[in-house]
Order: sequence, then structure tokens, then C-alpha cells
Amino acid sequence: MVTILTPTYNRAKTLPKLIESLCGQTSTNFQWLVIDDGSTDDTDSIFERLKNYNLPFQWEYHKKENGGKHTALNFAHAYIKGEVVLILDSDDYLTDDAIETVEKEWPLYRNCADICGMSYFRGKKDGSHLSVANAQDVYIDDDIHYRVNQKIKGDRCEVVRTVLLKKNPFPVYQGERFFPEGWFWNTLAMNYKTVYRNKTIYICEYLEGGLTKSGRALRMKCPLGMMDDCRMYLDNRVCIRRRVKEMLLYWVYAKCAGYSFGKTLSTSGRPVGMMLTALPGMMLYSYWKRKYLK
Repeated sequence: MVTILTPTYNRAKTLPKLIESLCGQTSTNFQWLVIDDGSTDDTDSIFERLKNYNLPFQWEYHKKENGGKHTALNFAHAYIKGEVVLILDSDDYLTDDAIETVEKEWPLYRNCADICGMSYFRGKKDGSHLSVANAQDVYIDDDIHYRVNQKIKGDRCEVVRTVLLKKNPFPVYQGERFFPEGWFWNTLAMNYKTVYRNKTIYICEYLEGGLTKSGRALRMKCPLGMMDDCRMYLDNRVCIRRRVKEMLLYWVYAKCAGYSFGKTLSTSGRPVGMMLTALPGMMLYSYWKRKYLK
């Protein structure tokens, strides 16, 4: 069984389209798990009314205090029933054959211990997709070598083993309501590979106020989590170009967190490289502070 995991916050207007896409799935052997991250709109009423309908799939709705998407994903662990998890944002929806596709293709890799999951295209309503197609329809590699080092940009739809999602909870820092999901995929890439597919099963609807459009100001207000994310890119498996970029960012977030020069060096794990990037890193912090933290 597949668990579709939807963390949501004040998306009552977009949930009906998502629900419609789930009801239209060609295979309904899945669990839909919704974690409401403290919505203040009509979200809870939608699910109260949903109890009156005989939906063709299993579903659960749980509400928690607002803490950010990463805390909603952690909160979901206790309720996941599926062998694999597909994270579906509440302002997006699935193609009709999404679950059927996963059901047919995941068994090919279920017993491969070095495979953490599968990655499909996210597309737009106009039929285009957000990432670069591979030369092969099926390509297997780890996320760092494939996406980070080769600069393959664009959001994708990941399907991951439930056991790995539960083994790698997102770090949570008091007062920080954002933590990048890329940290999780890079963590898995240290030990596992992903099956990349040239197939769209997920349709995006990026909205104002969503995490995708929140930008640098949000990240600078969550510096401890962003420093965790930067450290993932300072591993030797990451190309030097990206490591230098992340060292500069580490200086920015360390300054936002109030770290001293010495503490920044010692916590980075790359003191020599951090010394070499100190001046441009602090200059970048000063510029971004004026521009984004007015």
C-alpha cells in the first residue's frame, strides 16, 4: 500500500481539487494521511463534512499546533500505514494513474536494499514538467551525484520507503517554522540510490504564500535549520563548486544565528574552507540583511 501524505496549512480553497484527483485514481488501494499544521481557515470543516461521504480509499485527518511543514511530516510518522510514502502538498494534485504507476513499478525495486525510493516528474497543467528528462526512461543514481553535482534543477515527486522516512526525522528548532526538505533527500543519498523516471504523476499549483515563494527572508529567520542543510553539502562527495556556495551560505546563516567567528568555523566541519570564504560570506550576509530583513 502507498500512503499519500499531505501536510497542510490554510489551504481550504485548494483541497477540493486535491480530493477530486484522489477520488479519480485508477487504483484506490492507498491511505490518504492529512496532517493539519494548525490551520485557522475552514480546513477542519472540510474534513468534518468528508465523513459523510463514502470515499473509495482510506483516509485520516489529524490536527496539530503550527510548527512548519517539517514538523507535520515528523508528526505523521505514527499514522503512516503504507510501505512507501508519496508527499503531496495541499495546493497540488495527482494524475489519474499516479497510484497505479507506483503500484506497478515499486515492486521491481522493493527488494533492492540500496534503493530508497522512486522519483517522478512534477508537471504543470500545460503539460510541461519542472525537471530535466533523462536520456533513459529509467535512471538510477544517488541524489547528490545526479541532482546536486550535475545541477539538475526542478522539483520532483518522490516516493520513499516509509522505514527511511521514520528513521530520519527532520531536526526541529524552537521558533523556526521552516526546514528544507532537501536535507532529507541528501541524507538518504549518503547511503541509498533513487530510481528516476521520465513520467509525470504530480501536478503543481504554486500559490502566493507557499513555501516555494517565501524566499530568502524566511530562510534567514530559520538559521539553525539552514545551517544543518548547508552542512549536508560540505561532504567531499559534493562537487567543489557547490561546497563553496554552501560555505558562503553557512556564513550568512551563522551570522543570522548570532554565532561568533570561532563557533562558525568549529560547527561547520570544514574550518579551512570556511576561513577562505569568511570575507565574501560576511559581505553576502550584510547585503542580504539590508535587502531581505528590513
